[in-house]
Amino acid sequence: MKLNEFIFSYKTILKLFINEKKYFKVFRKIFGYPYKYLLEILRIFFSIKKNLDDKKFDHLKNKSLDDLFIFFNSDKGTKVFFGDKVVNGHNYSHLYEKYFLKYKSKKEIKILEIGSLIGASAASFLKYFDDPEIFCLDVNPFQIQYTSKKIKKFYLNTRYRNTLNQVSSYLDFKFDIIIDDGSHNKRDQILTLNYFLPKVKNKGIYVIEDTCHYLSVPALNDDNLDYGTNEFVQSIFDTGNHYCKYLDQSEKLNIHKMISTLNIEKGNFIFNNKSLPEIIFIEKKQ
Repeated sequence: MKLNEFIFSYKTILKLFINEKKYFKVFRKIFGYPYKYLLEILRIFFSIKKNLDDKKFDHLKNKSLDDLFIFFNSDKGTKVFFGDKVVNGHNYSHLYEKYFLKYKSKKEIKILEIGSLIGASAASFLKYFDDPEIFCLDVNPFQIQYTSKKIKKFYLNTRYRNTLNQVSSYLDFKFDIIIDDGSHNKRDQILTLNYFLPKVKNKGIYVIEDTCHYLSVPALNDDNLDYGTNEFVQSIFDTGNHYCKYLDQSEKLNIHKMISTLNIEKGNFIFNNKSLPEIIFIEKKQ
């Protein structure tokens, strides 16, 4: 995390907890966040974090996206390692190849990833595309294990409208690709779409992952909504309207006007012995 990224993230997280009147957290972050930043600098200096610009990663440049997901252990691939166990991943590789192929050799593309965790998929995308710049937004950007001059890191908590607005406004340019792999909470996915779909370039791609994950993890629907992100986005695309207490009608119509094509695809998600579509690909209108 560079100094300007830290300063913005530091201000953002303090403002959030002050607005929420969580003063104990404010006190902790005043001292804790700079401490984490200093540890980040030390980890980079002593090469504890992996520098993706190092030549030892050059052999990955011509790998398939699934090979990269497996190499960096991203659950987007066909398999993922948990200790000594190998389990099925989300199997998104072929879908990302399908929708992202037109960007593979494009110069100076900008990718925004919301919810980067340890940075496995960001590392994969960095090596898949010929000339990307990747922006990672996460509730804990210090946990990202990789560094590169082409990777930027910022704080974001998708639960809060003010923070979503603050971060989307700060990033005062548009992206070729935005991927929401954040909290997977239905409310958060809808709010994040509202603030970040406008940040996609014309004919760019906006992705929402794990849209049915709430079925197996009820905490991801703590607002007890009787519809999912799939249903909401499909209805907005078709009619420009859907019941949603989080967005007003003008916001819903604005989303409707920006969507050129909508595809809701299947990965490996099975619920009640049924394979359900769980990843959304939106192409923005020209």
